[in-house]
Parts: sequence; structure tokens; C-alpha cells
Amino acid sequence: MRWLLIFTVVIFSACPRAKGTCSDGVRNGLESDVDCGGPDCSKCGEAKRCETHEDCTTELCRLHVCSKPQGLMPCDSGMCGPVVECRSNAECTSPSICVGGQCTFRCMPPLIDCGGACVDPRFDRNNCGGCGGMCGMTERCEMGSCAETCPMGMLACGSGANLECVNQQFDVLHCGGCTTMCNSAQRCVQGMCVPTCLPFQTDCFGQCTSTMTDVLNCGQCGMPCAAGEVCSMGMCRPSCSAPLMQCDAGMACVDPRFDPLNCGGCGQPCPLPLNAQPICMDMVCGRTRCNPGFEDCDPFPGCEAQLMTDPMNCGMCGRACQGPCMNGMCP
Repeated sequence: MRWLLIFTVVIFSACPRAKGTCSDGVRNGLESDVDCGGPDCSKCGEAKRCETHEDCTTELCRLHVCSKPQGLMPCDSGMCGPVVECRSNAECTSPSICVGGQCTFRCMPPLIDCGGACVDPRFDRNNCGGCGGMCGMTERCEMGSCAETCPMGMLACGSGANLECVNQQFDVLHCGGCTTMCNSAQRCVQGMCVPTCLPFQTDCFGQCTSTMTDVLNCGQCGMPCAAGEVCSMGMCRPSCSAPLMQCDAGMACVDPRFDPLNCGGCGQPCPLPLNAQPICMDMVCGRTRCNPGFEDCDPFPGCEAQLMTDPMNCGMCGRACQGPCMNGMCP
């Protein structure tokens, strides 16, 4: 009996695999359904029996039935295509993973999945710090936190009701930063406090000077006079020409009619007014307009009122607040 069993096994193992006829109206051979599927016949249509996805024209075998795809994988992944069933992550194409028996797209860090879309919670205003974390209309998302925002080129100083958008490149009250204020003798240039040049002066390499009288910058910056010469009316000369006077030990020619350092004569400087600059007009001292943010609101000389914070002169002279003055506005 044992020899008969071995002989039978050998005979069956030696027999070639039966192929399906694919046209006889009978499921035979390795067909997955009648005359379709398997390695020998064409693929089966929808609702036909299947063993693998390759058996189906839809390329989706669900519960041994050729099924129509129910949806598409998100195009964000660059893998738009039919939803594919799976049993493990190994059956899915990266970066998708197997979730609930289907290959599902996975957002790669630092992106996260919010409602089927990959978003960056560090910078997405609608999902700032996490899904649904929406920033306000005047806010931006900065590293996962909503922050006050200002137009391009402007700096946000303060917050909430005290938010102020400033141009830190030229604002003397916020020069280069929210808390950097230039003094009354300075101006803000490219975010730096530099000396304020008086009328008839020129900024030469960061220094205010008169090119009409400066022997080192005579006529223009960087044009020095020869030894023994003076600078008169912007030209190097042996001596000063009227109406100029020779001051500073003969090194400079000044105009006593308009020079605030020698107003009416050598060595007679005009006093420095508060939050403004001195000027000399026809040998009489005066001042320029008030520095930005300041105003002269009383009979005393100088610009003493800071309109942005002065509760007695809030935004303009004479406007008094019942409480504090913030950004030129009463509460």
C-alpha cells in the first residue's frame, strides 16, 4: 500500500499544470472566474471573482470581488491613483502606509495631515501650531505661534490695541528696533541714529559739516584744501572773501549771517532748543521744525510735547486725555 501511495504522488507531480481554456464557459485551470483571471486568461471585469489585484481590469480585488476604486490618493503626494487595499505597510508605496486595510497617504514631517491635506503648522495661518489653529486677520503664523503683523517693510511694535507699525529705517522713535529712540540731536538713517545735520550742512562720512567752509571737505565731501589755504564759498583760497569771516584760528571761513555756531560773529553759537535744531537767520538765532513726534505747545522755546504719549497734548496740542495717551490716541 505504501508503494502505491508513492507511485501515485510521483505520477501526479509529473503531470503538467492544467491551463484554463478561457473560452469554454467553465471556470477551470487557474482561472479566478469563468474564462478570466489567473496567469492564462484576460483580466476579469467588475463584480467578477478574483484572487489578486492583477486578476481585475479595475486593478482592485476587494473581498475576492473585482471592485471599482472608491476614491483617489491625495495628489499632494505626487501619487494620484486608485485606492489600494493592503494588509501591511510593505504592500503600500512610500510615503503611504496601510491604515484600515487601505494604502493611505502620510504627511512627512514637519507637515501634518489636517482634513486630508498636508500643512506646515509652523507657518500656516489656518493651522498655526496644529490643525484648526487659525490666526487673526492681522496676525501671521511664526514658528507655530500667531504673531502681530505689519505691511511689508514695517516693524510691529507693541501688541493688541497698542500695536504700532513703524518704519525702523527712518523713525527716530523706533530706530532699528521698537525700543531704540534717537536723541534730539540725531536722525534715523537706515536703522541707525546719526547726528542731525543743520541747515547748510552736509553729511560727509557720518559727520555734519559745511562744504562751503570745511578745509577737509571744501565744495564737496573728501576734497581737502592745501596747507595754508582756507575754504571760502566752497573753494580753496589763500584767505576768506566777504561776507565770510575767518574763524577757528584761520582754518575756516564762516558766514556770520547764517552759521549757528558763529551767529553774528566768531564763537557765538545759537542755544540748542529742545527736540529741534538751532538755525541762524540774518544773524538771529532760531530753531528748525520740531523733530518727528514732538511739538511746541507752550510759549517757552523748544518742542517739549511728545504727542504720542503726552496726556495733555495727545496727538495734537491741547488735546487732553482723561487717562493715559497711547500712540497719540486717548482711550
